[in-house]
Amino acid sequence: MRVMSLTIGPAFTIPGYKDMAPPDYTTECDATVYAADGVVGHAAFWWHYLSGPVGAYPESEAAFEVQAADYNAMGAVLDDPERWPAISVRLDGEAWLRIVYRNIEDEAGLDFVEQRPGRPAEVVTSVEGHGFTSAMTWAELLAAAALPDERLAWAQRLVLMLPMLGPQELSEDAEEILHRALEGIGARNRSALAAALLDRLDWRTN
Repeated sequence: MRVMSLTIGPAFTIPGYKDMAPPDYTTECDATVYAADGVVGHAAFWWHYLSGPVGAYPESEAAFEVQAADYNAMGAVLDDPERWPAISVRLDGEAWLRIVYRNIEDEAGLDFVEQRPGRPAEVVTSVEGHGFTSAMTWAELLAAAALPDERLAWAQRLVLMLPMLGPQELSEDAEEILHRALEGIGARNRSALAAALLDRLDWRTN
């Protein structure tokens, strides 16, 4: 079986989003990340994303038909310590949300970085193991997902920003909305996965 082709790059910096510079790693500099927007077109990415940052495993595994080789290839890209992948989500105006896989040994995590013109970047959410900070209400998530975007579909935007949710009461139709978003990214067993996502988010945020 042919393994999927993954292209990562080009490299760019996010002004104000910091890393330690080589060779001595004692000086702070703007972190170099690599554009990885193309990964959202692969089922293997969504399996990784929903079982990792949100923790809906094993439901996410059952939701996508992914060969083991493709799953491993995606993991190698997402966990690469030399080339931190970043997925960019357009917000309002010239603002961006950069979802960065911060692949530092023993300090790895997923950073949600808000980048606005004329301001230093701000890490508004970080997911590290079972720890995280929250940055969005359910209503804000729905509004952000609905913003115009020529690069990402509504379903992709909503699921990508899902880990940013904080503790809160969700609307009565939250499971239905998640079901529709999961359909949009090609998930099967959507009812089970939507229920698992809501359960994991509730457990994680309380």
